[in-house]
Amino acid sequence: MSGPSLRRVGAVTAIAATIGLGLAAPAQAGPGPIPPLTASEQSLLNSSAPKAVELDPATGRILSVKPQPTDQGISQRSGCNSGDGCYLSGRVPYAHRGFYGSRGTARGSWAYRSAYDTGRYTASACWVQACAQRSFPPNTYVGFNGALVTGTSFRIH
Repeated sequence: MSGPSLRRVGAVTAIAATIGLGLAAPAQAGPGPIPPLTASEQSLLNSSAPKAVELDPATGRILSVKPQPTDQGISQRSGCNSGDGCYLSGRVPYAHRGFYGSRGTARGSWAYRSAYDTGRYTASACWVQACAQRSFPPNTYVGFNGALVTGTSFRIH
């Protein structure tokens, strides 16, 4: 065989080997098919309950739906600033308890509460004996008919 023919055979062999290697290379192991959502995930997804959704960044498909705790955005402080939801103290030296931020539930034990105020929020509260049967709109004062209660939660809706 002449030199140019050998070169052509060599080039063709190299190309064939390259193509062959590409075809013979092992496939990349993927995570497998994405399972469908469970009935509880589907129900949570369609509800208004707080939730966290994980997506597959390559396809946008939903990978999971999980409940999101409602305590995420609410903060509290000793004393109440203007606009705070406020659990009001009915006895000295106990301080008012202020709540602010976004939707969530703060839990605690706040003795000697005489009332609560929703501030700039739609809010509700619970105490040792019960919970408010509904939330109240912003700027609502909610009293306990002269009684003092131990507050157990304050929720911004």
